[in-house]
Amino acid sequence: MVELDLAEVERCRALAVQWAPVLQALGNPDRLLIVLWLTDGPQSVRELQAVTGLPQSTVSYHLGHLRDAGLVSAEAEGRSNRYRLRSPDLDRVATMLGSLAPTAAED
Repeated sequence: MVELDLAEVERCRALAVQWAPVLQALGNPDRLLIVLWLTDGPQSVRELQAVTGLPQSTVSYHLGHLRDAGLVSAEAEGRSNRYRLRSPDLDRVATMLGSLAPTAAED
């Protein structure tokens, strides 16, 4: 029987609790599209509507989830907000996710 390192188990448990909301937020295709699009820079809800084809209320709903997960932030610009990624590291995450996706040949 393998001896468990309880400190390592707790460290992994804490990471799982920390990462779960982020991964859950990225698990929705529309939210993932928004995150991927925001890697090019800040966008308004109207701009994100054009990209996603979703109604304003749905884009705002998804942006709320992404804000709650700590992935995006909003900056007031005139009468609207511009949304941006909170971390430039998300560019690397997007690249990594792209490399993990199965290709048509692998299906």
